[in-house]
Amino acid sequence: MANAMEVDDGDVDDDDWDPHVAPGIVLRPHIVQWNVALGTEKVDNLDVDPLHDPEADDQDEKWVADQLLQPDTRNVKGTDAVLNCPGCFTPVCYQCQRHEQFTRQWRASEVRNCKVDKSVALSMAKDDPAKYFALRCETCNADVGLQDMEGIFHLFHVLESLA
Repeated sequence: MANAMEVDDGDVDDDDWDPHVAPGIVLRPHIVQWNVALGTEKVDNLDVDPLHDPEADDQDEKWVADQLLQPDTRNVKGTDAVLNCPGCFTPVCYQCQRHEQFTRQWRASEVRNCKVDKSVALSMAKDDPAKYFALRCETCNADVGLQDMEGIFHLFHVLESLA
């Protein structure tokens, strides 16, 4: 007598199993809704993705052009990278220019999701008259760069992503 826990599957190979196709049967997902008042049923085919919007790419491109790009740089690649906070991945800069000598530093005239700490003025050297202010992420308070006296942002503690 065979053990009740053992099942003889014969020659069925688990690697060939496909939940959507069985011998002679093709499963198609659908939802049947019954309208009691009319006595009819409606079948919604789920082959069409309800979460896909074919117009989304065009709408997103228009939003980026309207919200993020400067008026004089629309329809022109005006950035070397999109910069994100290393602590929370929040975007901090959409338009920046890579430093000529230091490849991991960028400068920008505008940042987003950042706050400038003007309570303490920083300098590069004791005798240097140039003053800088710490630039921090608004979301997680991580240091992402500095702002100079002219209002230019110098970003160096950021994650670079392709523009």
